[in-house]
Amino acid sequence: MLNADKYVDFVIIDKNHEIFFADVANAEYLYEGAKDLSGLKLKDVITDITDDYPLLRAVDKGETFEHFEADVTDANSHSITIEGAAYPVFREGEPVMAIQFSDFFYERKDIARIYDQVENTFYRANNTKYILGDIITADSHMNDIKGRLQEFALSDANVLIYGATGTGKELVAQAIHNCSKRFAEVFVSQNCGAIPENLLEGILFGTVKGSFTGAEDKAGIFELAEGGTVFLDEINSLSTSMQTKILRAVESKIIRRVGSLKEKKINVRIIAATNERPEDLLSEHRLKPDLYYRLAVIYVELPPLCERKGDVPLLINFFIDYFNRWTNSNVGRPTEEVMKVLEAYSWPGNVRELRNLMESIFALSDNDKITIDDVPDHILDSASTGENSVERDGLLGRMRCLETNIVSQQYMEDGGSLKMAAEHLGISKQLLRYKLNRQVR
Repeated sequence: MLNADKYVDFVIIDKNHEIFFADVANAEYLYEGAKDLSGLKLKDVITDITDDYPLLRAVDKGETFEHFEADVTDANSHSITIEGAAYPVFREGEPVMAIQFSDFFYERKDIARIYDQVENTFYRANNTKYILGDIITADSHMNDIKGRLQEFALSDANVLIYGATGTGKELVAQAIHNCSKRFAEVFVSQNCGAIPENLLEGILFGTVKGSFTGAEDKAGIFELAEGGTVFLDEINSLSTSMQTKILRAVESKIIRRVGSLKEKKINVRIIAATNERPEDLLSEHRLKPDLYYRLAVIYVELPPLCERKGDVPLLINFFIDYFNRWTNSNVGRPTEEVMKVLEAYSWPGNVRELRNLMESIFALSDNDKITIDDVPDHILDSASTGENSVERDGLLGRMRCLETNIVSQQYMEDGGSLKMAAEHLGISKQLLRYKLNRQVR
């Protein structure tokens, strides 16, 4: 019986050790520039394997491996641990191919360069990373939104999502797509603020050869997404003239390539997003009312992380589990002191900022638990720990009062030198700064 269900990726090689087919979440990470590993030799991708590697033994000798672990190096010199299973494929009694089902685990120092892992291989094919279950929340308002997304997915109506930077607008857009009848078709995303406007028109609508210097016959994303969903992020960055051009596609689902006289009917659902409030954009005449009303048939407003009660510890633990899995690490939960600081912080960058912090800690820290030394200065400086609510006649209050006196006295004795006081106290400068700042709140 194939031991396949527990693994994310699979690779098929032929008798010449050439990759016949590969469905992996990290092709570019393993082999720079590769969107697909098919056609490459296995030893070109995993450079230090020998003929004793289980997948090679499976195709060479017909051996089966229900479970194996191997420490290897990829073509980009990344150290990787592979856990998996390998099976031969026989024809007329001889092995002609072999299949590997596996997971890839990375060193913590490489975590910042790892592309998001997609555990469901089907969703990789439609160009998405996220499904409804990836919205991690304990907040009642956010759960209400999450529940309504399934209703929104049943419709083909246009959607406008408003949320501050980092609140998860594209995650929500992909969740709607993957709950809809269009889930088997492609999801195409374009950040309208990331491309100069003179190039954006061609990217959206396509071009015909000769329409401008260097132009080729090329489909735009409205055509590429045929049958699926187009996600236009940061529409608030568009000029009103570009909004007028997009309006026709939104309104009538008809487009015309740049330089062409021929019109084309398209079959796409359009989801747009803005990181500024639509009412502000309308009052400042930066968003055309007719475009707004045609996009906001369904309107979704995402709350900032600071308003999502209980979600900070939930997300912190989620990301610890996530990065532990993909780095084969065992980092423990943050200390109580750290969790209080992180819960008190306002998170202006929202979930994205929190995720980036956890990624940074995994990449830079060697600790087996997240401590106050791992928390950046700007979070320590801005977070109010709420310690004034601790009763001072309790044991914890007395201990903190004693600690405060010791820290303050050492700091004064060292003439206000953070470095010297930290050395004398045997703690880091970062932790000392945090304890000093805590006194004035």
